Amino acid sequence: MRIIGALVSAALVSTAMASTAYAADTINVWMRYGDAERPTIERIIDGFTAETGIKVDLFLANIDFETRLARAAAGGDLPDMIINDATSMGQLQDMGIVKQIDRASVKGGDQLHDIAWQSVEAPDGNYYGVPTSAQAFAVFIRKDWREKLGYDVPKTWDDLYNLAKAFTEDDPDGDGKADTYGYVMPLSSTRGYTAWFMSDLIWQAGGSFLEKQGDGYKASLATPETAKAIDFARKMICDGYAQPAAITSTTGDATPVFSSGQAGIYRSGPYHIAAFVREPGRDKFEVVAPPSGPAGQAELAEGEAAFIMSTSEHAAEAQQFIEYLISPEGQETGMAAGTGDNAIVRLSVNKNVDVTKIQPDPAWGTFADLYGTTARYFPRVPNWKPIRQAASDGLNTVLSSCDSDVMSGLEDTDTLIDAELSSQGVLAK
Repeated sequence: MRIIGALVSAALVSTAMASTAYAADTINVWMRYGDAERPTIERIIDGFTAETGIKVDLFLANIDFETRLARAAAGGDLPDMIINDATSMGQLQDMGIVKQIDRASVKGGDQLHDIAWQSVEAPDGNYYGVPTSAQAFAVFIRKDWREKLGYDVPKTWDDLYNLAKAFTEDDPDGDGKADTYGYVMPLSSTRGYTAWFMSDLIWQAGGSFLEKQGDGYKASLATPETAKAIDFARKMICDGYAQPAAITSTTGDATPVFSSGQAGIYRSGPYHIAAFVREPGRDKFEVVAPPSGPAGQAELAEGEAAFIMSTSEHAAEAQQFIEYLISPEGQETGMAAGTGDNAIVRLSVNKNVDVTKIQPDPAWGTFADLYGTTARYFPRVPNWKPIRQAASDGLNTVLSSCDSDVMSGLEDTDTLIDAELSSQGVLAK
């Protein structure tokens, strides 16, 4: 609630949004994407309007989506529906602006993967959104650099470290300058990036963010397993094999470091395939499963979901748009295959859509295999976002020092997380 209060406070001093009152044949839809995704989204809208006659007034915002939404809530000018990260569901519930969804009433809902539905299932067993896209995370590597230096595809953390070291020290681009780095690591605490990036390493080491105890949870980062993940990441940073300023980098800062040829390893989602095809070029990179840690392989699963606002006067029409988007036609259009545009459907949530038949690039199959085997969603608590932020704040502090006591820092982080669990009423007694 502290985050919601801050957003609403910020909203009250911001310029009011334009009215969102629309005719019955028009719905107002906000999506947390940027202009790079606009062509794909407009093709979906065109198909939907042609089929139903319902028009869509579209608004896109990538950077300050949550603040704009809070502003609209404070001003009574919410859209009919939004598409945002599935993890935003708890925050929307806290704000009291999201409509409960009857899963059985969603046309085509029975064709969606159960694991995708889990991303929008609240602890009370009810659903407050409809999944529209899924993704797992893999590792992009400069294949041309790796082959030039004579290294195999990394399979373990040691392999990954040694490859990052070589990319930093052995002049993989051949320009005679010490101007390249190994692993691109977006570790800023902004918007929870530290926990987002570290999740794979923590799970690969056998650690966890939370432990279920009875009807509640306890923070569980202060373990030897998680300490191994911190040690590995911190060694990469402190030995100079991560990009400069990794500890304050977001993905917006980090992505160009890989695409422009400053570094050769980047952990990310399938949404970057199209961008990296443009730069540095498809012949220069490969996509591989994240190297295994001490406890094996694991990677984060995420996705987007559609949420109908509780104030919408066009909820039925909004649900029709969602049903079109999750249909095979909508999902395939959202993949943007063959267009060169950015996809908004990474891995289809519809069981009847095979990504390997839609996307010719074999990298998509790698992501699909990971999602179906070793990917994990963050824990399903009432509101994950503030917990992720608390974890990020603590983990970022630990990673920012090369010689601080790791276990002490993790214990402090657990304290932050437990405080947030308590505020949500789910701290185990």
